[in-house]
Amino acid sequence: MVSVYSGFVVRQPLVEHLIPLFEETHDARIDPAFAPTTVLLERITGGERPDVVIGVASVVRDLAERGLLTSPVREIAVSAVGYARPAGAPGPADDSADAFLRYLSDARAVAYSLSGASGIHFMTVLRARGLLDRIDERAVRLEGGLTAHALADGRADVAVQQISELRSVPGSHVIAPLPEELQSYARFAVGVRPQVGPDAQDFADLLCSARARERFEAAGLSVPS
Repeated sequence: MVSVYSGFVVRQPLVEHLIPLFEETHDARIDPAFAPTTVLLERITGGERPDVVIGVASVVRDLAERGLLTSPVREIAVSAVGYARPAGAPGPADDSADAFLRYLSDARAVAYSLSGASGIHFMTVLRARGLLDRIDERAVRLEGGLTAHALADGRADVAVQQISELRSVPGSHVIAPLPEELQSYARFAVGVRPQVGPDAQDFADLLCSARARERFEAAGLSVPS
């Protein structure tokens, strides 16, 4: 059994394609746990020791510098922050930052995560524009998980998160990136715990392969340059 701690950003390609592929070709099972990188870091700092960690690259590198993962770690994907709205619902008037912020201000409720990289960035953007308190008056603020679920069940009419995370929630949603002026690109990496068996290293190698890149790109992620 290979224990894997992973951010939600790669959940869909892992669960639907890469984990089944690995298990078909290896006499080993993958035991994945998905959570925002900040939550995974808290668990590891508290003493938990997964075999493989997939998360924001800076955090994974820090774990390697502390000796908790082997070095060097490898980047596997780059993610942009986006937003989703129900199909048929009106969107921003244009692609500008000002139009997007007006769109958020007029929304019935905006869903975002308090613990993920996208949510932290989103709060920073709103705070800098003096809009955080106004949006939070009717926001759906999630401690973790996928924000588009709040869109699907009607709690919100806009959901903000990494594009790959928005795309992993079924439903007829329209998904688009944030305007470039408000955008943040997060780099994600994989690291392996020291002195683990070859299966953990093989799984990390799979995530760095051309086949994995194809799956990441299909999920809305970019290949690190």
